[in-house]
Amino acid sequence: MATELSNQAIIQIRLALADLNNDFCYFLDNNMVDELVDLFCGDALYTHGKRKSCGQKEIRELFGERRGADKRTSRHIQSGLRIQVTSSSKATGQSVCLTFGANSQPPISPATPYLVADFLDEYQLCEDGRWRIKKRHIERIFISSENKGPVGYSTKA
Repeated sequence: MATELSNQAIIQIRLALADLNNDFCYFLDNNMVDELVDLFCGDALYTHGKRKSCGQKEIRELFGERRGADKRTSRHIQSGLRIQVTSSSKATGQSVCLTFGANSQPPISPATPYLVADFLDEYQLCEDGRWRIKKRHIERIFISSENKGPVGYSTKA
């Protein structure tokens, strides 16, 4: 349990997880698919609405589709990260993400929020000593009328 960890260990874990979440937004906004996929455990589960990606291969395909679409400009602004360290190798987190997105080149006007969502996460310390996302569920809270659903969602079986 977290009570068995030193304060210094808990601080180090919290900083690593804050960096992990910052990297997620940066890599996503800059179409850095390889770096983005490496933030997930090999067997990670990544869900958003009805869209479900299991493992790094499916997550790579999802973000590859996103990058392969029309010129996509996005900015993800994450805030309110709350972390619960449950052991030396496991933690959970919740944060809010404000997304601006458009299939066009900047500057884009007007600057209208595309989505406000909660990120509900489980993190795991991997064998290589890096913290990664084991499970991320995106729960939609506020949705722009132009937002037709999660990028990459299809009705395929």
